Amino acid sequence: MKKNNAVHLANVRESGKYLTELLWILYKQTKAGMRLLDLEDIAEQYMQKHKLKWAFKGYHGFPCNLCLSVNDCIVHGIPDDYVLKNWDFLKVDCGVIYKWGITDSAFSIVVWWDHTNPQAAELSKVTKQALDLAVPEMQAGVSIYNFGKVVSDYVTSHNFTVIKNLTGHGVWSDVHEEPYIYNYAEPQSRNIRFEENSVVAVEPITALTSKKSVERAWIAWNLYTVNGDIGAHWEYEIIVGPNGPEIVSGLVDIKL
Repeated sequence: MKKNNAVHLANVRESGKYLTELLWILYKQTKAGMRLLDLEDIAEQYMQKHKLKWAFKGYHGFPCNLCLSVNDCIVHGIPDDYVLKNWDFLKVDCGVIYKWGITDSAFSIVVWWDHTNPQAAELSKVTKQALDLAVPEMQAGVSIYNFGKVVSDYVTSHNFTVIKNLTGHGVWSDVHEEPYIYNYAEPQSRNIRFEENSVVAVEPITALTSKKSVERAWIAWNLYTVNGDIGAHWEYEIIVGPNGPEIVSGLVDIKL
């Protein structure tokens, strides 16, 4: 975690405004009958309009601007010609760069209406609530362990599971940097503390029953739940300020 560069932090905040607006656009326009590539096109047009740079496209060879993950695909899904249906559970992850200020955030959505897939809607709600409850733990000098414990305690109390091999991360000159922000009570994280003015992306990734993600040999990048059950993903980017956590991007105010 790098810290204490006022100009860079200002660029991160501005980047976060753009990213949050784009996420709202994607959230409101997601509907049955759309291809995943249609959402990719919407994002591309927004980025070109505002002369922003993508954080994901080209990152270690990732081919697209958005990560779009459906049902048991939980993260890093590559947009393709898949047509969304009512009841599909979609995870949208996006990153943008404004003057080298990088932001990275994600949301989950049941396509069309929550009642078409109440189990997914509940998983999404609990995952976001867990994130919201854990954010206040992100104080300078506080152990990262506390964040993960709050997330996992809340998720498991609702009979869902945390995907343990996927974590949040630092963000500064690159999209993914140390430290790893675990979503469970990882013992080794007790000795790692949030630093003042550091920038981190925190992202509970959960499932109905699975506790890890796996690759499928014939699909690059896409990660799936090990049990084939649905997974959820919510992510905010946060500056750990002197007066506490400042959320700079993400759909914080959405009502689930």
